[in-house]
Amino acid sequence: MNNDDMTFMPERLDEQIEHPTNWLAPDDQRLVQDLWHTHQAYERENAQSLQRVWNRLEQERQEQRLQDAARTAPISLQQREQTMKDTSSSDSSSRGSTKRVLSLIAAVIVVAVLTGSAALIFSVAGKNNTAHNQSNTASVKPTSTPVVNSSGTYIMYQNEQYFYVVDKLDSKTHKSLWTYQNKKLADLGYPTVYGDTVYLNASDNLTSQSHLIALNATTGKVRWDIPFKALTTIDENGSGPFNMGYLTVPVVSDGQVFVANRAGTVFAFNSETGKQNWTYKIGASALVKQYYTDPNTGKKKFAGSTFYDGSVPQVSNGVLYGALEHTLYAVDIKSGKQVWNTKITSEEQVFGDAQVVDGIIYASSHSVSQHHDGQAYQSYVYAFNTKDGKQSWNYSIEGLNSSGLAIDNGQIYFIANQLSSTPDDSILYALNTQGKKVWEHNYSNLGVYWLTAGNGYVSVSGGTYDQGKVTSYTLYVLKANGQPAWQKDVVADPVSIIDDVLYTKSGLKIIAYDLTSQKELWQGQYGFDLVDKGGLHSAHLGYINVVP
Repeated sequence: MNNDDMTFMPERLDEQIEHPTNWLAPDDQRLVQDLWHTHQAYERENAQSLQRVWNRLEQERQEQRLQDAARTAPISLQQREQTMKDTSSSDSSSRGSTKRVLSLIAAVIVVAVLTGSAALIFSVAGKNNTAHNQSNTASVKPTSTPVVNSSGTYIMYQNEQYFYVVDKLDSKTHKSLWTYQNKKLADLGYPTVYGDTVYLNASDNLTSQSHLIALNATTGKVRWDIPFKALTTIDENGSGPFNMGYLTVPVVSDGQVFVANRAGTVFAFNSETGKQNWTYKIGASALVKQYYTDPNTGKKKFAGSTFYDGSVPQVSNGVLYGALEHTLYAVDIKSGKQVWNTKITSEEQVFGDAQVVDGIIYASSHSVSQHHDGQAYQSYVYAFNTKDGKQSWNYSIEGLNSSGLAIDNGQIYFIANQLSSTPDDSILYALNTQGKKVWEHNYSNLGVYWLTAGNGYVSVSGGTYDQGKVTSYTLYVLKANGQPAWQKDVVADPVSIIDDVLYTKSGLKIIAYDLTSQKELWQGQYGFDLVDKGGLHSAHLGYINVVP
């Protein structure tokens, strides 16, 4: 799954390193951040030995000795995007646990590399044997399209067979109205609601075949199901195959539904019948290649490939806009013809988010991995004109923007994680539409990775930890001027703000708060408490889409 993926994926290792905790469950994030605090004191003692290890890894990479990665790539394809979906619940639990352990090991290694602290790190990591696997989607945007008899809350979670399912909850009682599961397609994407239809991207990770599915929003029954041809690739080192057919979240406008795949093709279908209308080639790919300069020969050599999924396309005034890799594009939705196509000049930056507001495209980018320690990470926020794609301004940020953009009432919010200074410092920024900083708030010694905005408010969450356990965790709500509105000491992460209600999630719980009174309006727990043989809890809500 896109932002809710909880697995360790070799082809996305560098992206996971750049966002060292954003892809882990919250309890696991707390463990990693605690490790950061606990072992910073060992930085001087271990920096030299870690540097020697890193140099050795670089040497091996430069010599292109990647046979192991090539051999394990087909396995990663089967495990990619989600927990393995096996009809035997015990086998599924075991495999899910194994991948979660791999994710934690990868994160702990990242901590060691970034802080220069390797001593004792694994003995502390071993103490966290009760972590819960939750989603950590930053900001879920509600549908802006008209709905008819489709009001409700649409959520995702895994059932006891580790298949993803979609549930529709009643707007008033918050009880389940229907549940959809596809026994052949274990990986269901995010539900987009338009009119009386729910559109899903789905995938069979064993065959690399993707599907676009339309459901009746009232009953949950399938209206149509479009299978795509399996699309895979092998990179220059022979690693793979990589699933290039995975689809973005569906976008619906003017009787058409649009999706884009990782290979850089946009598809348009009739939203009623599912008939394909046109395709458009972006000229970019989510599988981004990285290179290095051989110190002996001075020649540029291939280092590896990493998935950097671009933005979800958006439609405005009859034009579809989106971003992938270094490319921003605009396509006429009726004809499928290109309106314009532009690239950012730096090949070391890739787009992560793009949103259209009042005739302006606001986009964010971040560094790709350069495969070496001590890399200075940089991110940017841009403004582009929708008519011709010309850049109006950009704002440079030291650190990594891992949560995309949240835009509300003429202000652009984003978080930058300061990996080059104190590892878990996070800064919340607010810019105006001219690219000028309005205010910033530094959450010192506190990692925040969740962000949403609406109704003149912005919300983030984060906490402090000790030995992998939460010592404090706070949900913050700020006014548009940066002044605190209120906060609660609760383990809950902001999802969306709709009609003066802040929706949050924590594991399998949804908690809704009144923005003005701060009162809890309702809460509910959904899905299954999945526990594997090792006693690890892997249940979480993968997505929440509130349709008023």
